[in-house]
Amino acid sequence: MKALYRNLALITSLLFTLSIIGLAYYLFIFPERIANVTHLISLDEVSEMKPILNELYLFAGVSVLLGFLAILLHLFNKSSDNDNNVVYIEKFKEKKENKKNEQSQDDDSNIDDDLKEINATLKKISDVKAKAEKLLSHLADELEASQAAIYLADKLDGKNVIKLFAAYAFVLPESQTVSYEFGEGLAGQVAKEQKLINITDIPKGYIKILSGLGESNPAHLILCPIMKDDKLLGVAEIASFKAFNNTQEVLVERSLALLANDLDKAKPKETEEK
Repeated sequence: MKALYRNLALITSLLFTLSIIGLAYYLFIFPERIANVTHLISLDEVSEMKPILNELYLFAGVSVLLGFLAILLHLFNKSSDNDNNVVYIEKFKEKKENKKNEQSQDDDSNIDDDLKEINATLKKISDVKAKAEKLLSHLADELEASQAAIYLADKLDGKNVIKLFAAYAFVLPESQTVSYEFGEGLAGQVAKEQKLINITDIPKGYIKILSGLGESNPAHLILCPIMKDDKLLGVAEIASFKAFNNTQEVLVERSLALLANDLDKAKPKETEEK
């Protein structure tokens, strides 16, 4: 639609210019045409009409100038509007960016406060497994998660695996163990790639939550590698019925980093030698 209006404006401007040229020519030959058509006024007598013709020329000239002036003002106003729109858009973007930065700073500040609280709590606990379980419990409350687990990297029959080490609301007898080879399942894949993943559509039946209300399946899952320098220590898995945002991803990563030294000491000898 804008292209159509632009083309129409171009055509009408061209026609206006041509009409002005035509008007100027018509006014130039006007006296002679009067003489030729009426046969009542000779060319000598036309000069006596000069004052009247001058008035006509003046009126036509002023009208033409006003027309050109109107077009120029319209173009200038359009250009000014475009400039204003650009300024408005830039200000809007700047305001949005500032708001985003402020929100990011607030999120960072909140994360720092959470980490201080978590670290203070963990320092009071000496047992590594108890520390891990406490951290999972805190994250579950903070993220409104329904289930969480930490797996430690290990070796089993010469293969790299991750074994369940600590859990929150995990439906599993204490005598039963859970382990995955690197690349097996979602947790095993994270152990292999050593990258956090945030899943918004958990495969049906992957995780089940049991409660007094029955059995249900959470839809969202974060799996985060636990690293010390470039060495994989384990994988954390947190499930929820609500989606995890970027700020919560950062909180999970930085919270698990607080456990790195303790988990490194808790790893079996075979894992340290691989």
